[in-house]
Amino acid sequence: MTNRIKSTGIVLMAALSLGACDSLLDVNNPNNLVEESIQQPSAASAVVNGAQARTARAIGFIWQPYAVAADEFYWIGSRDAWLSLDQGFISDPNNEFTDAAFPPLGDARWLTDLAVETLQGHVANTPSTRMKTDLARAHLYAGIMHMVIGEVQEDFALSDKTETAPPLGPENMYTLLDEAITHFDAAVSGATDVGDADLKLKATALRARAKHSRAIWDQINPSPKSGSGLVGSASAATDALAAIGLAGGAAADWNYDFHYSAGTVGNDLANWVNDRKENQVDLTLVNVNAANDIASIKIQDPIDAVADPAFLKRLEKFKDGAFNSKGSQYSPLTIVSTRLMHLIAAEDALAKGDNAGFTTHVNHVRAMDGLTPYSGQVDAADLLKHERRVNTWLMGLRLGDMYRFGIKAAGWQTQGDAVSKPGTMLPITIVEIRSNCYLNGAGC
Repeated sequence: MTNRIKSTGIVLMAALSLGACDSLLDVNNPNNLVEESIQQPSAASAVVNGAQARTARAIGFIWQPYAVAADEFYWIGSRDAWLSLDQGFISDPNNEFTDAAFPPLGDARWLTDLAVETLQGHVANTPSTRMKTDLARAHLYAGIMHMVIGEVQEDFALSDKTETAPPLGPENMYTLLDEAITHFDAAVSGATDVGDADLKLKATALRARAKHSRAIWDQINPSPKSGSGLVGSASAATDALAAIGLAGGAAADWNYDFHYSAGTVGNDLANWVNDRKENQVDLTLVNVNAANDIASIKIQDPIDAVADPAFLKRLEKFKDGAFNSKGSQYSPLTIVSTRLMHLIAAEDALAKGDNAGFTTHVNHVRAMDGLTPYSGQVDAADLLKHERRVNTWLMGLRLGDMYRFGIKAAGWQTQGDAVSKPGTMLPITIVEIRSNCYLNGAGC
């Protein structure tokens, strides 16, 4: 993020000093905004809305290289940098697609933190319900950005515009997940204070995800631990159960999605998959025809031996209603869901040897698709792995699951990081290395 002017999306434009040499430009333009303009109380909601838009945009960028490196997408196009990720070569800072995703990621992290700082000042001066709500929303988006970075990045630098910061270091990336949890704490508290039930649900569910991801981080760093790969987190399970209650109970099939459109922000992931056809859904999940278009669902439910309906629903959402359609470049992306909440609670129970608790929660998920209840037909851990795969497809969680459960993608090469250094996530890329004095050898 260093040495690059940051844009705050819809709420801030850089004011350019053009001099008096061109009379056509020598005007007082009321639409020119300097950064100080967004510090005004009247701009509070716009700042938070800008943070939301940047968060959605960043996730649309970063989840695709992550998904291609995992076994959610595979490369079918003409750009070899996707092939490199597909083969498990994850740590290359020069990969054009991880490099393209890095600036939106840093931009969104910076803007969400700015939104929190700005709204904290407004609430201190004007503690209105509107200001408190906007502050809780700002914490929500800042929490999402810290969480996602902690889940998908091997390293990161928290630079501030042109003010360079050193990289955190791979061994310290858990601190971003801890920071995410702190932001979600504040979002839950703020939402409770103003009585915003929907915001409280989102923040509680996201806090459960962040706590579970924190436990996964410990499981796979500095390399995956031996054993089952299961993680228990009583705190994550408690939040998951609370979120399920807030969503309406055990049968509630609730999702928190980011939506994209031509009038807001685009979804880079959907653009490359649905519009450009550079990548396709992995062949362990679907069957394709000679044109590399999806022909049918391959992955089956392990008990009912039918095309898995949970995955089908996820795919149909991504393809705008029909699994074998082209889909649009504005497909929504799910950030958290009650299905994930049940699976977090189910895993916590299984990790502790509570098979009854596991069965209860996994069957709530299965009931959402009308599937036969689990009663010991298959190994419980294998069922958990399957249910996580089909119910969290394209949610930025799969690569971590593959590492902890010892799952290898068919296309991974022996020399690739995914095989030779399991646990490796996406790198700080060349765009940051060149501009960051802590990384480029120039000295600070």
